Amino acid sequence: MKRNQIATSCIILVYLLLGCSKGTNPKSELYFLEKDLPTPISLKGHKYSFPKILNPRGITIIGSKAVVFERKNTSDDKFHIIDLQEEAYLRSKGIDGMGPGEITVITQLEALQDPRKILTYDPELNVFSVFDLSDSSRLAERQFRAPATAFFITDAAFTSDTSFIAHVVDGWTKYLHLTISGDTLSTFGNWKNMIKGRELPNGYKEEELDANLVSNVFQGPLRVNNSRTYAVKAGLKVDYIDIVRLSDQSITTIIGPESTIQDFRIGNSGGYQMPTFPLETSTTRYRDVFAGENSLFVLFSGKSYTAISEMTNLNRIFEFDYSGKPLAQYQLDFPLFGFAVDERNRRIYGVTTDEQPNLVRFDY
Repeated sequence: MKRNQIATSCIILVYLLLGCSKGTNPKSELYFLEKDLPTPISLKGHKYSFPKILNPRGITIIGSKAVVFERKNTSDDKFHIIDLQEEAYLRSKGIDGMGPGEITVITQLEALQDPRKILTYDPELNVFSVFDLSDSSRLAERQFRAPATAFFITDAAFTSDTSFIAHVVDGWTKYLHLTISGDTLSTFGNWKNMIKGRELPNGYKEEELDANLVSNVFQGPLRVNNSRTYAVKAGLKVDYIDIVRLSDQSITTIIGPESTIQDFRIGNSGGYQMPTFPLETSTTRYRDVFAGENSLFVLFSGKSYTAISEMTNLNRIFEFDYSGKPLAQYQLDFPLFGFAVDERNRRIYGVTTDEQPNLVRFDY
């Protein structure tokens, strides 16, 4: 009798598990603390001195080249191409302006399937631009406007040459997958899951917060790996990492090393709730991410924005596998704003935020 009851219970359990997963996006949540991280490995940086790099924002590695892009400026050197093997500066590209082939600012720069081509995004013009790294022209060879959608999107990362995944901020939908022509491929994830059951600052209740506020609290960098199998997003103001398996849109969320949501106040912008973070206590959490083929890397700051250039309490990089297991912790000796990883040669390249910003290399 007991054997039959156990068998029946097992069947019911399997039925419930299968039934719950049908038609849903699988999701899991993992937590880690400082003590769960591997022993730090100290890396000594080799800093370059390329005179044309002035105020770098980010970096992408394409084969044996690094492409370093600048923060907003009015110069005609929007990004720089570096030969990593020869450690030589090749050229700059990107003419400042609003005319054909011109751009005003770069917030995202990605490799395309053709190793000679890159794609940049200019949020001020709402334009994607394709540049050829191998020619001498400083203008984009092709440009197209970002597609009009029913969603307001911020961070985006390409899942192919004709489609991208984006972070949505004007509703409870978390991610949008669409084509460059504007066709929606899928929507998935829910911002409500990020606050459900968690202690909120200032005694706020879940029902008091609207979707616009919650999505902005959890903003941060979004990247896709070269094989287009995983997307990784990390929190700029909250300690979390989303690992999205693109084949089934399953989300594994890693929370840590702090599990709390840092202090914010409810503000208002155009009739929508917006978070305001106190300058005296607010810190940057994950500054940048890199999605590798077998593991992911995140740049942890833990410092206020005004202190990001200081040479104390310097950045660390955490490495995880795609199941969420911590693999390594690297202590850097330069403050970074962005980074990328050459996995084949086991090198981390970053752009510094010290008194003389430039490119730096760490061997790991």
